[in-house]
Parts: sequence; C-alpha cells; structure tokens
Amino acid sequence: MGSPTRLRGLTALTAVTVAASSYLATGAIAAADTETPGRTERVVENWGGIEVREITLDSPMLPAAGPHPPACDKISYLRYRLTDGPENPERADAVLVMQPGATGSAYSMDRVARNTLHDLAAQGKQAEWWSLARRGVCQQDDTGIEAARAAGDYRIAIDYYYNHKEIGGKQFPGWRGFWGDKMGADFGVAQTSQDENEILTRELPDQRFRQTKTLCGGHSQGGLLTGLFAATDFTGHREDAGYNQCAGFVALDTLVTADPVGLKVDPLFSQLSTLGLALPEAISTALLKFGLAPADNALIPIFNPQTFNALSILGLAAQFEPDAESDVLKRLPVTWGLDSTFRVGGANTWLDALTGANNLRDFRFTNRAAFGQLLSKNGMNIGLDQVSLGALAGGQVQEKTFPLPDGLQRIPLIGLGVGGVLGHEKRVGPVDPATLYTWDDYRHTPTTFYTDPSKEVVDIDDFARMVSGPLGFTEWYFPTRVLYDTFLALAGSRTGSLSNIKYNAEVMQKPMITINGTGSVVKDFLDAQDIAASIIPFAPHFQRVLVPNYTHIDTLAGAETQNDGSPDPVGVAIADFTDRTIG
Repeated sequence: MGSPTRLRGLTALTAVTVAASSYLATGAIAAADTETPGRTERVVENWGGIEVREITLDSPMLPAAGPHPPACDKISYLRYRLTDGPENPERADAVLVMQPGATGSAYSMDRVARNTLHDLAAQGKQAEWWSLARRGVCQQDDTGIEAARAAGDYRIAIDYYYNHKEIGGKQFPGWRGFWGDKMGADFGVAQTSQDENEILTRELPDQRFRQTKTLCGGHSQGGLLTGLFAATDFTGHREDAGYNQCAGFVALDTLVTADPVGLKVDPLFSQLSTLGLALPEAISTALLKFGLAPADNALIPIFNPQTFNALSILGLAAQFEPDAESDVLKRLPVTWGLDSTFRVGGANTWLDALTGANNLRDFRFTNRAAFGQLLSKNGMNIGLDQVSLGALAGGQVQEKTFPLPDGLQRIPLIGLGVGGVLGHEKRVGPVDPATLYTWDDYRHTPTTFYTDPSKEVVDIDDFARMVSGPLGFTEWYFPTRVLYDTFLALAGSRTGSLSNIKYNAEVMQKPMITINGTGSVVKDFLDAQDIAASIIPFAPHFQRVLVPNYTHIDTLAGAETQNDGSPDPVGVAIADFTDRTIG
C-alpha cells in the first residue's frame, strides 16, 4: 500500500494506470493458477493467518429467467481458510456456508468469518467459512472501487464513477434509472435457493460431509433465505432437500426458518395461507416481470446504489487518509440518491431534513469522522444501518430529534416499533460548521450523555476496510423480487416459484444457534415472535444467545478483541456451536 503523500504526488492518469494494471495482473495470475473449465479460484487476500479466495462457477440462470447479460450466468463466493489448513475443504473439520443479509454481499461477513475461524483454531479445529455473493452482484460495476483499493487512493473511484475517467480503457456506464428495468425480476428466492444448493453440492460433493460437517446460515434476511433453502425440495427426493445438505444452522441476528409462526403446522392455516397468497404472489411476479414495479432498491433513501458506492469511497478515504480533512462528501455530486441519504440519515431535526440545512456536506470532518458519523449508532437515524464505531470528537454536538426524539423506545408497545426503526441509543449530530470534527474509536470512547466504552464494539479502521472489499460489502442493485418472495413465503405462500418449499418442520429438527444483539433493531421483532410463540400453540420457539450492546451490523463486525480484552462474543458463540455440532 503506497503512502498518501506519495500517492498525492502521482498524476491522476498515472494513478489510474498503475491501479488498473496492478489489479488486473494480480487477478489474472491468481486465476490462471487454479482455473478449470467452468470454475475459477483466485487468492484475493492473505493476512492474519487467513487466506481468502474468490471462487466463481459457471451456472445458467433458471429457465424462467428473462434476457440478462452473460455475467449473470455465474455464481460466486469468498472462501476463507486458515493458511495452514487443508487445500481440499472436505478435509477441514467444518465448513460454514453463510448468506449475507438484505443488500449485503460476501465481504460484509469478513470480520465475523475471521473471528470464528480464529476461535475454532484455538480449539484445535481447522474450519472454513464460505460467504456467498448472490447472483445480483452481476449488475454492479466495481471497477473504480477495486482500482482505488489497489492504488490506495479513493480519488480514483470518485473520478471513475462521477467524472467520466476511464480505467484500463473502461468507462462507467452510469447509474441505472429509477423505473422500468426488469433485471431484478428473476433474482428471487427460487434462484437464490438453487444457487446455494449448487455451491454446496458442486463444491462439497460428499453428501456425508455436508450432512455431518457443514453448517448453513446467514445474517438478517440471509438467515431467512437459509431457512427457505433448507425447506426446499430440489429433485423430488427427500435426501436431496436443502435441510439434508447441512448438519445444523447458524442465525446471525435473524431466524433460520421457513415458517416463523407455525402456519404450516396446522392443516387449516396451511391451506388458507397458500390459497390466500396465491394471487398476491402471481401479481407481484407479473408486475416485476413486465417492469411495472421497481425491480431494485434505486428509489429508497440510504439503501440505494449510489449510497452504497459512496460508503465504499468514504471507507477507502478513512482507510488510507484517516486523519486528513475529508473532501469526499463535497466532491460527490448532488443527486437524489445521495441527497436523500444525507437528509434522512444525517439530519438533526425535521427542519434540517425538509430544507437540507445543516447537511453533512456543510460540516468539516476528518475522513474517519465523516465515515463514522454517517454510520455510527449515535449518528445514523435508521436503526438497521447503525454500527458501534465510537464517538464524534473535536466539537460540540446536539441531540437529534429527527425523525423522532430518543426515549420513545422505552414506552411499552409503542417502543417496540420505534426501537425497530430508530435503534436503541441516543443520536447526536455536529452543530459548528467551523470546527474540524474528529473521531474517537471504540478503544478510546469517552463516557458521555449518549455513549460509553462498553457500548462501542467495532473497530472503525477495520470496518472502513470491510466496506470496500472483494465481491463487495453491499449488493448495489438489491432485487426487490427476493424481498417480496421472502415475505410471501414466510407468510405461507407455496404457489408459483415458491411451490417447492415443503420441509418446514424438518428444518427445525436440526441443531441451531440464534444469536441476537441486545442493541439491534431485530431484537424487537424477535421479541414479537417470542410473544407470538407464547400465544400460538404450534408456533416454533427459538432459544436466543443475547450479545450485550451489539447492533444488527455489529453481529457481523465486532472487533476481534473487545475493550475489556475479551474476544468477540459472536465468533466465540459460533465456534462453540460448530464444535458441539460436528463432534
């Protein structure tokens, strides 16, 4: 990695050329060493005793898929293995195959993967962690991020995505429109389940190994997708069903289930839910197929492609020039996707949100502080995106009242919904445009009226590295089809592309661990499931491992060593469960 001073001395053309050449050459060499027909495997990282390989398999989409580029006829995953572990994964003590959450991609689980493998190694187990990248990553162009990462200069990415600069003769084609694109209409639950099954059966051909040494799971929606995969009948033979490809299941701040309230246990409710949802399933599929409903997340504030790209650029700046005054937010153009995010995610008051006043662009931050304020649980207004990264420093802050003031989360019943949206901590924002705001990381967080060291659990430098990793931290164009399908399937739909989801009860009979952060917005929804299970006789019960102070994203990103010197409790819990399950 070049130093920031030296990199700033390069001309933009030279920096881009060096970055592109370095990245393409490294990828070509690694791929050539392990390339076989229909499969490529290349080393993308090797540090900390863990090697990461990117594996890509040729795999046509399901026959019902519409027109799509050749890049979408491939599936990929990141293979994490100990550098001294066996080359053949079936000689490992265990393999964990994990689905990322909604809008997440393979590298989003980097930290928990490393923590788990290190914890298992401490127990004498050589394991692997496979992070799946859903097929929809074929829709995004990571060229600028990859070149910027290779050169150690975030400006290369800004120039590629927003200033029409070419990299290796390639120019960014532009952001997709808000409406009418039908690409995401085919990336539903059926395709996602088929892809996971194909990776498992092609890459681990010994079914006995899969049944005894392979754990399946995921984070957030990835856990729900795992439950639906496990309940799927792929061939008409029970032994080939999803649940028969896994020794047990891991739920990271989610549930692994195809039937969260037991609708399919009771014959009457099972039939009613199937009949009642047949028409909504058919309508939603048709609207997406004909381009009459948005097929991806481009219209959503915060969770849209331009924001995901900007987070990667901010992460690169925080990684390479953490203490320099940031120019990233000011250099990014004013677009709906970005401006909606800065208003909804960063506003202190309703007036700020409506007028655009006191926008994050209006304040001075170091690169680390700009990244931290946008994502920290005390800065971000949307609970699902909050990370325990530390605290804003160097200037005055004020408590946020947008979209709702803190405190409502603690009101019975009302708080269940409010906490699920806002998170569980006080939120603050900057107030002085003249001050250069800095950042106190999780190790140096002071005790204030809104946080203290025990509540900060993620290393901001580590997280900045994660948001720009290989195969992406996020899935830019997240397909709404997989979201609609998931909700319909969990509500009991078993028609159309969901008709092969059959083995609901069998999933629940396997060993399972459900890990939930006490500071996570998902905790409120899992609490609601607990209430439902106490009322509905046939609803499943899930025994949860509660991790104090962890948010939804923290369960993926907890620092390997916490403030008190203890290891990341999530990695420890998964490692212990793995050890118990594989014997």
